[in-house]
Amino acid sequence: MGGEREDPDTDDDHEVVRLKVVARNEGVEDSVRFVGKKSRHILKYYYAAADIFVTTPWYEPFGITPLEAMACGTPVIGSNVGGIKYSVEDGKTGFLVPPNDPDSLALKIYELLYDHTLLEDMRANAIKRVNLLFTWSKVASMMSAVYDRVLRLSDKEYTEQARQFTVSSFDHAIRILEKSKSSLTDNIMEAAMLLSECFRKNRKVLICGNGGSAAESQHLSAELVGRFDLRERRALPAIALTADSSVLTAWSNDIGFNDVFARQVDALGQKGDVLVCFSTSGQSPNVINAMKMALEKQMTCIALTGKDGGDMPAYASVNIVVPSTDTQRIQELHLLILHTICGLVEAKLYGQHTSRTMEFPSRIALSANGNGYHHHGFV
Repeated sequence: MGGEREDPDTDDDHEVVRLKVVARNEGVEDSVRFVGKKSRHILKYYYAAADIFVTTPWYEPFGITPLEAMACGTPVIGSNVGGIKYSVEDGKTGFLVPPNDPDSLALKIYELLYDHTLLEDMRANAIKRVNLLFTWSKVASMMSAVYDRVLRLSDKEYTEQARQFTVSSFDHAIRILEKSKSSLTDNIMEAAMLLSECFRKNRKVLICGNGGSAAESQHLSAELVGRFDLRERRALPAIALTADSSVLTAWSNDIGFNDVFARQVDALGQKGDVLVCFSTSGQSPNVINAMKMALEKQMTCIALTGKDGGDMPAYASVNIVVPSTDTQRIQELHLLILHTICGLVEAKLYGQHTSRTMEFPSRIALSANGNGYHHHGFV
């Protein structure tokens, strides 16, 4: 039961078609009946007609279907994950099995189907458990107790918890900072050199990312087009591909989100330009597609990621992978890194830096000629 159509005999529902092929290949086609999508008011009849209800996802935050089945007196065999391991009382209202373990699942199905006494006991226990723990009034009462507990937190208790959380956040950030300092310095310097050379050759920088990384993209663009530390310098050509809401929404709505950055790279990118990509996971499809398009246009890619870097490093000339699995820490480091890169770019192009934390010898002499930057020496 289920799917997109009430009529299961059409070929419009791709999932039903797939399952029919599975049934045919397994030789059980005559024993499997697809009844299509059913409205909620008759679901109870299907739940009640079943001997066993099976639900074995690899992840499930709560899961309402096991409770619906148990409310109809049907034992549940479910994955030992998430809310299911709380909803189903193992050995009483059904069985819990490891996810992705068909052998264990088959054994429990066999055990329950051929032990009629156990099956009847579980039917009765299932109804009792639902009425004991999962009626609307019970759930509302439990939620009310949670809010009461929150409201009863004393100022002292909250203050202590807040202090511990704050200190822990700083400690964690410091550990990631120290780890990043030792592992990312060379890559950050290399990224700054690539951007400096890009600007020196009168090329531009395109920048992209999603969510918090979209904010980082626009931040980097603002520092380059505006200024970072030097009060008087020429604007550096940088475009955040996350900033044009009309392009983003039009292309996403009409075509799809996966190519929303690639389309802009195709329109704006030229040979010699640089694409800077932000992604905490390194797995964002639209960012990866933008990198592929950039390579087609003979551009250079710089990737700022985290975790294990994801798939993006395969397309980047420089990879800056923050050594953390925590999205918050990765985004915080990306901000520090982009600021550092901006300082290095200004120092490389203009031979000076106003930050007290960075002292560059004045051994770069640059003169502007038209839109270009001409080196007469190097640090």
